[in-house]
Amino acid sequence: MIAIFIYNIILIVLYTITMSGSLIFYLREKRKIYLAFSVYLSFFIFDNIIIYMTEFFNTFAHQYNQTFMSVPAIKTVIFVVNAFCSLWIVSLLAKDKIRPYQKGLLILLAVWMLSTPLLANSAFKVWLYYLPNQLFLFYVGCYAWHKYRKAIDLSPLAVKYLKRIALLAIIASIAILIEDTFVIFNIDQYSSLNIKINNRNLCEDIFSILVCGMGIDFFLRLHSQLTTEEVSEEEHQERCFEQFCETYQFTQRETEIFRLLLDHKQNQEIADELFLSVGTVKTHVHNIFIKLDIKKRTQIQGLYEKYKTDLETNLLES
Repeated sequence: MIAIFIYNIILIVLYTITMSGSLIFYLREKRKIYLAFSVYLSFFIFDNIIIYMTEFFNTFAHQYNQTFMSVPAIKTVIFVVNAFCSLWIVSLLAKDKIRPYQKGLLILLAVWMLSTPLLANSAFKVWLYYLPNQLFLFYVGCYAWHKYRKAIDLSPLAVKYLKRIALLAIIASIAILIEDTFVIFNIDQYSSLNIKINNRNLCEDIFSILVCGMGIDFFLRLHSQLTTEEVSEEEHQERCFEQFCETYQFTQRETEIFRLLLDHKQNQEIADELFLSVGTVKTHVHNIFIKLDIKKRTQIQGLYEKYKTDLETNLLES
């Protein structure tokens, strides 16, 4: 029992840490994929807490299992939300939208899982309840594989993870179904007088652990890629600035002042920042205006932006 308790704690901590990291990334970058993953993991946590309670509290386990056999609302909500989130994540990676027929599949999934309790209590009834969830996971894997094979205008990172998600979902759906089939027909008991259900699926746990690991790896790589792109953009802007100053033969002091003029700083502000007199700043500004052949400060930004546009156009043409 101690081992099971520790195992549950480790799972909950793993899910919580991963979800927290995903939420932090979402709050910083506002990318929907972080939000989708956070919701996905929150229901991993919810599901694992329920399973943990069925393993350690006999009264709760009895009541939960009795309710599950008649109205499995809680489990159905968990499965449907997880199915939606898995589909949402793949569609975001593939830059696609959830199609009407896919929404129909989600509705069909919910209806199927809520309809099976109408059957008489039996192992087959429970097996039928779990079956569409694994079929939908298999479908998500096939959907991800299709998007991976037909990838157009997707980043190498997105393509890579579409393939990983596809393989993981397809393999996991088959493994979970095999374990469910064995446990339901050989271990669980579903007689009206004695209902004993093993609510934990080890293959499902392995799947969720791999999902967490894959999610953490993806978020770190995406964040690193975005940071690199930002640095590259900053370097590009700095090269444009330096080339502009060289083109108009600015002195070092004029370059410093021109940078501040682009930030719409006034003469007094420039003087304070560079520890110069206002008169000296006015002289340098006057020289800059002469070199740029302009008469007003308002012309500076437009001239500089036109230079950058022309420079980028020339680079593309070459």
